[in-house]
This record gives sequence, C-alpha cells and structure tokens, in this order.
Amino acid sequence: MSNSEGRLTPENAAILFIDNQSGLLSNVQTVEPTLLKNNTLALAALAKVYDLPVVLTTSDSGGPNGPLLPELVGAFPENEVINRTKICAWDDENFVSAVEATGRKNLIMCGIVTDVCVAFPAIAACQAGYQSYAVVDASGTWTSLIENAALHRMSQAGVICTNWAAVAAELQKDWALPTGEALGGVFAQYLAPYRFIIDSRMAR
Repeated sequence: MSNSEGRLTPENAAILFIDNQSGLLSNVQTVEPTLLKNNTLALAALAKVYDLPVVLTTSDSGGPNGPLLPELVGAFPENEVINRTKICAWDDENFVSAVEATGRKNLIMCGIVTDVCVAFPAIAACQAGYQSYAVVDASGTWTSLIENAALHRMSQAGVICTNWAAVAAELQKDWALPTGEALGGVFAQYLAPYRFIIDSRMAR
C-alpha cells in the first residue's frame, strides 16, 4: 500500500531522474527528442525552484545507452550519478539508499524508457510504501503502443501518471506564494504556449 501523504508539496516530494541518457534519448519515438529534453530540464528547474531533493541514476553509462544528459549533471553538480548494472533501479541498493536519504515519500520520476526505466522502479516504489508520480511528457519509449501499455500497467499498480506542468501547479498551489514568480519564469522558458501568453500580455 502506497503512502501518498496527500498532494505533492515542496516538503514531501523528491525528483528521480532515471536513465535520462544521450544514447537512449536519440532513439525515442513517442515524443520528439528535443521536446523530451526540454521537459526533462523543466523538471530540473522545478527542483531548483522548490528546493527538492534529486536522485540521478544511469544504466550502463559506458555502453550504448550513453552518459547522463550533461545539462542534468551541470544542474546538480553536488549529486553523485549512480551508475547501475541492475535494469530496475529499485533493485540497486545505492539507488534505494539515495531515495531513502531524501526523507520524502512522494517520488516524482521521469526517464528513458517509460516501459522499463520508469515503470519498473515506479511500481516497485509503490510496493515499498512510497507514492510514485510518473511524468509522462518527460519520459519516452519506442512506440505509442508500448507507452500506452506501460501507462496502463503503472496506473493499475497505483502509480500516478502526470505531466511536468501539472506537477509544477500541484507544488505551487497558490500563485501568491513566494515561488510564484520563479515558477512563471520556468513556464515561460520551457512551456511555449505560456510564453505566447506572456508575449501577448506584454504587447498590450
């Protein structure tokens, strides 16, 4: 049984970047790779705005999967990148220890590929008493058929499937809070439709 601790808040959430690797990114078919990268970096920006703990992990980074996206490494230089041989991140003791060290029970996850690198640990975390949030637009895989099956499997297991802007809105809760201006900046940078709204407003 998962422990949701209610809605996402800056005090109860952590973000896990799972196998956001350059080799894997180049082969994603369910979302255009530059958009996928944009959405992944938007999550990284949210971690900065709300001071959320972050865990970074890769799978066989010395092989064809490639290294973690350099922008993520640069955004969190103090974080060790946990390189695994285990396919499911939750099977890796160092990864689980890093998650436990955050002290958070709501785990926001993204990664490549959705059906393995996200689905496997998201489901395992729910079984371990956490609440998993799979950020679908910051994750990708080979075909829509595979992705749909993965989302269905995760939902059945209690994983909450969402998107990065919805995560942001849930964390912010109230535009009047001090982080509102910073969040507006994140939306303007990473969410093109919101940038259009701002440009229209400024043109009046």
